[in-house]
Amino acid sequence: MTTRIKAKRGPVFKEDSPAVEPIPPVEEAREIEAGLAPLPWLTLEAVLYTLLIGLTLALRLGYLGWYPLSAAEAAQSWPALQLYRGELPTAESYSPLLLSLNALAFWLFGVSDATARLAPALLGMLLTLLPLTLRRQLGKRASLLAATLLAFSPTALFLSRTLNSEVALAAGALLVVAGFFNWAEDGQQRWLLLVAAGLALLFTAGPMVVSILIVFGLVILVKFSAFKTLWDQGLIRSNPSPTTASEPQTDSLPPTVTPEVNNEDGQTSSQPAPSNPPPSTLHLPSSIFHLPSFRRAGLFFLACLALLATAGLFNIGGLGMVSGFLPDWLSRFGLQGRPDAGFNAVFLLTIYEPLLVLAGLAGLAYSLLDKDALKQTLAAWFIGLVVLDVAMIGRSSGSVILPLVPLAFLAALALAELWQGLEQEGSWGNEGLLLAAGLVIAVFSYIGLTGWLVRTCTPEDTICQYAWLQPIAALGLFLIIAIFFGFMAQPNVAGRGVALAGVALGLIMAVSIGWRLNFGPLMDLAFQPLAGIPASTGLLDLTETLTRQSAERTGGQITAIDTTLAGVSEPALLWRLRDLENLTLVNSAAEAPPTMAIITPAGVELGIGQPYLGQEFVINAVWSPVGLTPQQLLNWLIYRHIPNLRPDGSRVILWLSPEQG
Repeated sequence: MTTRIKAKRGPVFKEDSPAVEPIPPVEEAREIEAGLAPLPWLTLEAVLYTLLIGLTLALRLGYLGWYPLSAAEAAQSWPALQLYRGELPTAESYSPLLLSLNALAFWLFGVSDATARLAPALLGMLLTLLPLTLRRQLGKRASLLAATLLAFSPTALFLSRTLNSEVALAAGALLVVAGFFNWAEDGQQRWLLLVAAGLALLFTAGPMVVSILIVFGLVILVKFSAFKTLWDQGLIRSNPSPTTASEPQTDSLPPTVTPEVNNEDGQTSSQPAPSNPPPSTLHLPSSIFHLPSFRRAGLFFLACLALLATAGLFNIGGLGMVSGFLPDWLSRFGLQGRPDAGFNAVFLLTIYEPLLVLAGLAGLAYSLLDKDALKQTLAAWFIGLVVLDVAMIGRSSGSVILPLVPLAFLAALALAELWQGLEQEGSWGNEGLLLAAGLVIAVFSYIGLTGWLVRTCTPEDTICQYAWLQPIAALGLFLIIAIFFGFMAQPNVAGRGVALAGVALGLIMAVSIGWRLNFGPLMDLAFQPLAGIPASTGLLDLTETLTRQSAERTGGQITAIDTTLAGVSEPALLWRLRDLENLTLVNSAAEAPPTMAIITPAGVELGIGQPYLGQEFVINAVWSPVGLTPQQLLNWLIYRHIPNLRPDGSRVILWLSPEQG
């Protein structure tokens, strides 16, 4: 039995019928459609990044002088002021990078609290934009989410609005990571320049560079084979062989990489290929500096290092400060506390970044199980910096941003997975209902808890005494609803709904915490552990009193009063008095000349025979949450303030001569 196969008949065209053009392939159709678009570059992603940049600039530059400089900030700004005035810096320890950038800011815009903080604000802006450089490796969603989390993070925002070297260290470390992984992927010169700029920032910013170098070095040792493959891959792509250079360019990838492409997000994996190309195809130089790209990057690094360390060669002593970073870093592990020591990163991240912590831990587990080199680098970066921070007794408060940056990327990876799941399978009837229920229950819990905090319960009022159980019961109710959804629909639906409600609440908490931390009253700043030892309202009162007395005694000149600082070494006070025309510094009250105004530490009597009138001022604020009752602790966690509690601090006495000069 035979089977006859019929061929398909082609289309029959009449001679007078119009010509039918073939339908272009899908890719060509997309190109044609994109070409017809009036603004092909104006995508939703571009609009979101533009809005994000605008909000980031407004949050970091708006009201930059809202708080007066603290002692730690003034200690960094005073050497720059000395250099700006043509003097040599006399401080024993400072950041050469901050001195260089602040001196430039003073020269361009004048001396003020805002210009002293301009450099970290711009570096914080750079930190927010750098996730865009990892868009190919992490995907569109994760990069956009990481930039958003860093832009609105209360911790990152506060440290970008205060004068510290840790923001520069975080930006430098991220520049190095982004530059290396992009260079390994395409071998282009600009990524090596990015690495060089990051290294220059790291080596001139501050002593915590040692922690970053140790963690990055350990990561390279543990994943040596993967980084060796990435290194060789970058060398090959930056130095193509003569045979491949003469061949026509094609869209095929070199045999050294086997990228894994996520079609949903355009994400390419940083995992190196398991097989290497044949040795005959490799034409690598004996030294990397034989490559023009590496020579240019090396020269760029040396130029940036020299300029940033020496303020454009105006402060050669900055090189000595760079050499002292290692002893300074080692001294922070001593058992003896330092006056500028802050809380550890685990505590600060828990109370300021609940969303980043929860989402970041999920992303950490996801990254550790992944074989992608970049994701594992971010995970190791976070773990290593947290371990070193906990072990370091003399850490500064600003060092929390060093593990926060990789934590933001890890959280973005987890939130990107949630975003993709909601986009593919989510619906307002399922996850949306759980979101609405979670928000309603959260509002109910908040009202009940805050009502209990402001009430004074009598021993007979049993309901009032146990009112704190209301939010716990509300949380249990929400979990029951979620479990019910899991049984009625699917567990994935319940999980996404609970996660979506948690993200919404986390964003609300981040906005509330960030606003109170960055734009709250100065009197409440002492209740913020991240602020360290801030200036108090008494410092402003002292300078206002001195200004008023100067105007009264010198015929309206607010900076002409003769003033002596006798045995007071508070940098914040010295910074506030920087504009006084006649300011004398002596080591003790016994050496003070009889000027119109004398400032001494509290409890010190003047040894001058002339009568003086004295008034005491508290110039900084010291507070710790240790020892709070449970009700006070809850009140502080919600409001970052404790009623009827005034923090103490360092005290000075302003002595004024009764004679009108």
